[in-house]
Amino acid sequence: MMDLFEQRAPVNLEGGYGSAGDMKKTQYMLQLLGTPWDADTLKCIITAAEQGMEMTTGYLDTIKGEQDNQEYRDIFEFGTYPGMKEADYNVAGANAIMAFINARGLGYSLVPKNVNDAAMQDFWVDVAVTEATPYVNILVQEQIIQPMADSSYKVDQDACAHAKEALSKILDALDKQLTGNTYIIGKYSFADIHWTALIHLLMLTDESGIVQQRKQILRWYESLSTRKSNCGQNIVSFSLLPSKENIQRKELSSVIIEDF
Repeated sequence: MMDLFEQRAPVNLEGGYGSAGDMKKTQYMLQLLGTPWDADTLKCIITAAEQGMEMTTGYLDTIKGEQDNQEYRDIFEFGTYPGMKEADYNVAGANAIMAFINARGLGYSLVPKNVNDAAMQDFWVDVAVTEATPYVNILVQEQIIQPMADSSYKVDQDACAHAKEALSKILDALDKQLTGNTYIIGKYSFADIHWTALIHLLMLTDESGIVQQRKQILRWYESLSTRKSNCGQNIVSFSLLPSKENIQRKELSSVIIEDF
């Protein structure tokens, strides 16, 4: 009997990486279950692309509470998502999945070796997760997900206004941090991945102006659209992020390595 991963994110076991088949796809093939409007899911996809690891993705219907279904809980007892599988190994949650891919992948470590840089990375990751994410989620839920689920839904304008005001202060700090820096702490790191997912989702809402009016964030965000992967392969992780139409169609991009 196929498990949930084989049903939703089946792996193609034939062929090899690249035109020469340098490595069989059965090695380091990742399967991910998540949702296209979930920042944590997007972080995992970005990390896989940055580290040159193929990943097939499948949709987990969190609107209907599939993360609480017994079939999913049999794999991840707390219903944590996104969930990832590699061969017989399962792990859930963005931090665990990203750490696994970072250690397993082909690129340089996304964790800075310099202790000051590592601390600064963690600071900006914390700001993204604890300060910005709740407000981005409010805007995404109110302006994209709820109307998608119910065409008669009336957006909570007060909640959106409060989220926008709170995010404005946070983005001011990020804009200042990016002044003079190509990436958030200078070198590309997990901080950039966390913020890429959030800023991208924010750009899909009706409040994209709070990004566009901050020149340093906009410069950084636009530069990611052409940035080649951390592992040196011919892939741009930014290209795998969903459009608003992808979200409405409940589509996730898989990571396919053409040039190994």
